[in-house]
Amino acid sequence: MNSFWKNRNRLGLLILWLAASLATAPARAQSSGPQYVVQEGDTLYSIAQSFGVSIDSLQQANNITDPSLLAIGQRLVIPGFEGVNGTLATYRVRLGETLPGLAKRFGADAGTLIRLNRLTRSDSLYVGQPLIYPDTGGGIPSGRTVVMANDPLIALAARSGQSPWALSLVNDLQSPLSAFTGQPIVIPDDSDSAKPLTGLPQPFESLALSPDRPIQGGAVELDVHANGGVTLNGQFGPWLLRFSPDPNDPTRLIALQGIHVFTEPALYPLTLTAATPDGATTSFEQWVAVASGDYPFQQLVVGPDQSALLDPNIVGPEREMVLQTVSTYTPTRQWDGLFVKPVPSERITTGFGWRRSYNGGPYDSYHDGIDYGSPGGTAIIAPANGTVVFAGPLQVRGNTTIIDHGWGVYTGYWHQYQIYVTVGQVVKQGEAIGEVGSSGLSTGSHLHYTMWVGGNAVNPEEWFTTAFP
Repeated sequence: MNSFWKNRNRLGLLILWLAASLATAPARAQSSGPQYVVQEGDTLYSIAQSFGVSIDSLQQANNITDPSLLAIGQRLVIPGFEGVNGTLATYRVRLGETLPGLAKRFGADAGTLIRLNRLTRSDSLYVGQPLIYPDTGGGIPSGRTVVMANDPLIALAARSGQSPWALSLVNDLQSPLSAFTGQPIVIPDDSDSAKPLTGLPQPFESLALSPDRPIQGGAVELDVHANGGVTLNGQFGPWLLRFSPDPNDPTRLIALQGIHVFTEPALYPLTLTAATPDGATTSFEQWVAVASGDYPFQQLVVGPDQSALLDPNIVGPEREMVLQTVSTYTPTRQWDGLFVKPVPSERITTGFGWRRSYNGGPYDSYHDGIDYGSPGGTAIIAPANGTVVFAGPLQVRGNTTIIDHGWGVYTGYWHQYQIYVTVGQVVKQGEAIGEVGSSGLSTGSHLHYTMWVGGNAVNPEEWFTTAFP
């Protein structure tokens, strides 16, 4: 009897020990499934949110005990995607791209992309959308690789029987002009393999939006290649697009448009309608994300001597006159390449886009240009070729000059001491057009420099470093 109870007690202790061991043993990491490489700024929470999985399942799949100890470059298995393998990468959707085309590009199944990105439907991609895909090494690009010589990509495309824009897309180039001498270029084995990447309806051959992530107060360039001498109309959000042909390529139509500073960050439809000479029309629409410009806020106290700044009877008519002047579209582009700074000053006293509150009121206005602190009498130069469309005194803006550069692009110069130019005068880049002063409602010598594209004020600094088109 004693031996029976002794053996039974031993068995009970063994069971308790096994249970305790199982309870304290670390969870076994999941060995298969797609992997994500941790990037700077990632947290376990943000990764779990991106893939629609729980933090607990992510910890268990990767044997993570402390979620705060993530390392940049660490590989994490993402649970819940059985049958999906490879390293997960991110690609930003471009204008005209479709889910079937991107699936072919990445060598992935469209259903897998829908699962990974939690898409509700296959046609719900928007421009600038971060698309997660498994990088398995398959799909396009494939084929032979050549090194760019001195001839352009267009010539290489012609020799290989490719569309230059399709070849650009395969090689992740912004345009056929983006390739440089010595750059490896992949030419697909099948000349048709690059064509379905966009799925554009005819007569559209290719579309490009730059930048592909527009921001408040920025300018966008839309390039459209179409066959058959089409007439093109378009609209982006609330703005009608005006297209002009590229003088060097009649199949290329270009539109420039500024995004108003107070545009709500959201998705906006981009709609294009092409009419062929025989009267047939084709439309294309895709949504584009507009992001915040993250402009600072500025509180201003206005005394009685500057009360006109708050008087709508003074400010309103002057603003409307200026907006009417800069909203006229001239179909001839006069500038080429980068704009230059209108004054040599590096001191910016007020930047573009700053939200303004006057005397404790709401932030319902903004600074529509750049204020350069500069001594009175400093020469102001034309930043690019153009035609003077206004030159004279205004109550708020003081001595004012406005230059039309064509294609809906204008620049303005406020508070000048002296104006050198007259209406109708054609000016060249670098030509002196006036002197810095403090005329109008101004507290000191400076130049207020404003730029408009498509009737909206944009950040002029972008045009010093980025050539449009």
